[in-house]
Amino acid sequence: QRQSYKRTLKKVHRDQRFRNHPKNAKKARKADRRQKTIAGRLVRELERNLASKNLLNTHKEKIELFKKVLEQKRCDKNKIYSLHEPEVKCIGKGKEYKKYEFGNKVSIARSYSGIIVGAVSFRDEYDGHTIDDTLDHVEQMLGFRPSQAACDRGYRGQKESGTTKIVIPDVPKKNATYYQKEKAHKLFCKRAGIEPINGHLKSDHRMGRNFYKGIFGDMLNAKLAAAAFNFKRAMRRFFVLLEWLYCFCLLWNGMNKKCERPYLAFAK
Repeated sequence: QRQSYKRTLKKVHRDQRFRNHPKNAKKARKADRRQKTIAGRLVRELERNLASKNLLNTHKEKIELFKKVLEQKRCDKNKIYSLHEPEVKCIGKGKEYKKYEFGNKVSIARSYSGIIVGAVSFRDEYDGHTIDDTLDHVEQMLGFRPSQAACDRGYRGQKESGTTKIVIPDVPKKNATYYQKEKAHKLFCKRAGIEPINGHLKSDHRMGRNFYKGIFGDMLNAKLAAAAFNFKRAMRRFFVLLEWLYCFCLLWNGMNKKCERPYLAFAK
């Protein structure tokens, strides 16, 4: 390279900070244009140097990737958000604190008792279109297909998937009995328990950020995070059982020695 632009890019990155502030918006847009101009110069220079050494065909895919990044517009489809992971998608969350996420979607299915029985990775699909693949994966894991699946309102549009009935929260019918309303209410309260599971998978089991390569790495990361969650849950139950057995042994030992107050050992 005839010029590395090291000091220039340092100033450009500094100008791009706090771009949401009205006083810094113009300076940030100017820094964006400057950075894009520098990137175009470097790519063209790299292309010329590789062509002079007959290495252009060897690095053709990377050069085309760089050009696509430089030429893409804001409203284009299938944009590139990461050079080392071109498969990354932009997913709109609709939340005020985080409007977008970059990565892929994961559909989590859990049983009524709280065990994760399905974890399937998708690119950027509508939530309702992921039900069939998720239930197929659950059937593969359990050996049978559940008769009922409770989903949130993001899965609107599908009421059945094979032999499974899709239940979504809605206004109860006028002719519904009190028992039917209470039963549906308890089911949807139980379904809401999957929201903290999603948070624990992201924060405690490394599903929030994926370090594996490619689409297969995205699938692997989701399944490993679900397996770690189930394993941690099983170990927690196992240690609780050991604690109860230990307390029972202390109680039994105190009763055999004719202790006056054997329950003190249990409380201890």
